[in-house]
Amino acid sequence: MLRPVVRGARWYQHVARSGPSNSLSSFPRAFSAVAARSLNYGGPKDKITFYEQDTLKSKQRRKIDPEAEDKAEKEEVERELSQLDRELEILKEGPFGPNSPFIQGLPEKERAIALEALRKQEAEDGEDGEDEAVSLDQVFDEELDEMLKEEFEGLAKEEENWMENKNDDLQEPAERQPYEVILADSEHSAYVDRFNQCLKRAAHDVAHERTAQELWKWYRRCKQVIPRFIDSIPEPALELLWSSQTNGVSESSRAAHIQVLAEDAVSVGRPLSTSQTLSYIDSLQQSGKTKYALDQWELHHAGLSQRKDDLEAYWMLGVKLFAVEGDPQRAQDIALAFLANDRSRQPRILIPVITAWGKQPGKESEVKSWALYLQLKALLQHEMTMEDYDQISIELLKAGRLNLAIAVFKDMMITGQDPANDSTALYKAALGLVGSLQTSSISEQEVNKVSLSTLTVLPHRFQNRFFYASWMKKLIGMGEVDSAAMVIELMYERGVKPDPKHLNGLIAGWLRVGSGPAREKAERLGWAMIKERIDRISQAESKVAFPPQGQASGARIPKFMQRPTPPANIETFSILLLHYARRSNDAAIEHLVKCLTDARIQPNSYFMNHLLYAELRKQDISALWNKFKAMSSSVQPDLETYACLWDCGKLQYDLSRTASITDFPSARGLFAGMIFWYSTLSTRGKSTAQEEFSKDLYDQIIRCFCLSRDLPGTLVALSSLRATFGFSPDETTARLIILQVARLASVPSGTPKRRLRRLSSTPRSKENISHVQRLVELLSEQKASALESRGLNPDSLDPHEKESYQLEIMTDLLRIVMTRATSDPNPDPDRVEKQIVAVAEEMGVSGVHLGPKLGDVEASLVLAR
Repeated sequence: MLRPVVRGARWYQHVARSGPSNSLSSFPRAFSAVAARSLNYGGPKDKITFYEQDTLKSKQRRKIDPEAEDKAEKEEVERELSQLDRELEILKEGPFGPNSPFIQGLPEKERAIALEALRKQEAEDGEDGEDEAVSLDQVFDEELDEMLKEEFEGLAKEEENWMENKNDDLQEPAERQPYEVILADSEHSAYVDRFNQCLKRAAHDVAHERTAQELWKWYRRCKQVIPRFIDSIPEPALELLWSSQTNGVSESSRAAHIQVLAEDAVSVGRPLSTSQTLSYIDSLQQSGKTKYALDQWELHHAGLSQRKDDLEAYWMLGVKLFAVEGDPQRAQDIALAFLANDRSRQPRILIPVITAWGKQPGKESEVKSWALYLQLKALLQHEMTMEDYDQISIELLKAGRLNLAIAVFKDMMITGQDPANDSTALYKAALGLVGSLQTSSISEQEVNKVSLSTLTVLPHRFQNRFFYASWMKKLIGMGEVDSAAMVIELMYERGVKPDPKHLNGLIAGWLRVGSGPAREKAERLGWAMIKERIDRISQAESKVAFPPQGQASGARIPKFMQRPTPPANIETFSILLLHYARRSNDAAIEHLVKCLTDARIQPNSYFMNHLLYAELRKQDISALWNKFKAMSSSVQPDLETYACLWDCGKLQYDLSRTASITDFPSARGLFAGMIFWYSTLSTRGKSTAQEEFSKDLYDQIIRCFCLSRDLPGTLVALSSLRATFGFSPDETTARLIILQVARLASVPSGTPKRRLRRLSSTPRSKENISHVQRLVELLSEQKASALESRGLNPDSLDPHEKESYQLEIMTDLLRIVMTRATSDPNPDPDRVEKQIVAVAEEMGVSGVHLGPKLGDVEASLVLAR
């Protein structure tokens, strides 16, 4: 309210000065009114009083001071200036002045001593200080004048030589690269700068995927925003952009990006190099535009460069295009003409022609495909690789040429081992040829005359399930599961009956593929095998209700699946159980277990373990333990079974978690059961268990004992695991034990579970951890001193001795804590040793060496330190 009133009052003075005709009614503000008075009032002592009222008709007026706010601001500024003056005076006194913060921060006695010393110093210096100060001021003034003089002289010199150095001043601060884009338009400089930055990164690593994606993103943005941007791109930048999209992006994006770059370059009249043209044509074929790619291939024939590499790439691309388009005859003519002109050219140009003939229907196409395969082998001879055999055999399998495919695989299997049964050797023997096989002697007419079945005959020693199983294993390993299914079809055709192992491999392979159609085929095949098993057992049509398989309409079912399938075995059930357990399909798991009973198949440890892990994923400890008790009576557990139980124990023994079940064994009982199981194994079984025992399982066992707060059990477990499986404590083990000991000291017994986690992170808990760590360090120093007294260095010990050394430190720590944990002021170490021996008997390892006893003097020494 104050500011508007003041402005109104001052305005009224102005209008009053203009004449008496002005009245209050001309004042625009209705909330304030001032009595009309002339400025030519009486003497100099007369005063003007200002009042304020809410409305014109209000009778309540308040006396105001229009200058009050200005006065307050003025006083505030004066106070700040005074404060600054005082601070400046203190700064002038120096850091050791009487009023300086340093001197004022000293205690009173020390401040008096310091002031007295400073006063004496000033008295001794006398007038020298002032002279020195004056001289310093002069020196500083002289230095400042000299600096300004040099600066102005430099500016004058630059002004005189400005015209001479004009070209040097206009140079860019950094040298531009030839691939950078330069635009005169500064409006879009931000886009161009980002594009140039991406080009620089691509120049250092052209195959980096992230860089290629960023470069493509800014290329598209610049092309959309900047007019005629493509015209401004230099040739090195276009080549770098092309290389990044060829080598640095995924196959799904590569073809589309190359097509866009090629079309952009052609749109502005830029010719493509031969390699770029071929990449563009190949990208068209990958996108399904094979006919257009063929048109472009024939269109660029005249403008092709005559370099050898370009010619070979051009003709090989043509062969590939005609083979994909379904014109193998044209592809064959080009390939043979290509090889006839130069013997040094790569014969592998025939591979797409061979597979293209294999895809054509009719006997004649099959003969032509095999004739070209023989020519390829004759040209390559010993240079034919496993990849060549795999490529041809897989494509022939997919084309349905099973007899040709198995003959190619047979050639791969006998390479360098049985040359008499090689396809080229059979061809020479059939025609009576002598010496090396020449391509000129191989013709379709001769192959047709001899009979293709004679040339592709499989040796009798390969007519067994093991040969086909090796082929299937190779195909499944390469991800060609559907091709492996065709091998099953070939086995039926050749009279070799597949066994469940062959089909189980197919089921596992399809499930690893993970696609919907693959899972569907795997489940259909697995349940078909289960049904066959139950039918054989019941000697009648099974009444078991199988779960719906979700058969997609129009899905192709291989022929072998329509034939009698081999019955399922326990491996079939295990593969399906793992599949359903990972997908948390509890209904299918229950049905699978029921079918296992109906099939009268005894479950194995693998099947039992995955049932237990399915319950562990749900953290249902009770169901897990009940299933283990029910199945372990008839199924021999393995090490993986006990690994699952120890994983379950991590939840069971954690006192800060929810309530655990009562019948689950303690850590000592579970350890005793594992040791008893180990003792029942054969010598070979024990060796296998020792090899499969892992450091993760070792840490999990020690963690369970620590969660149980069982100090003697932890000590016995450390010693027995070292003796049985050869594992010793390391930093992870020491950290677990230190936390266990610190938790025993910081968390009182009987603490509610909801407070355990909160108490474990309190300052007292952290302090206890540091004390235990210090105790470990003292034990280490004591052990090291004992070794040095015997002339040994802890660092020079062999691995076995070092492991024993670390084990003794941990067992000594546990023995000391157990000794001091009793309420007896004079604890008896023998009582602790008896307790440890009793725990060892309870855990089934009574004969294991539990480490050296800790003497009274030694324990007292460590604790005292």
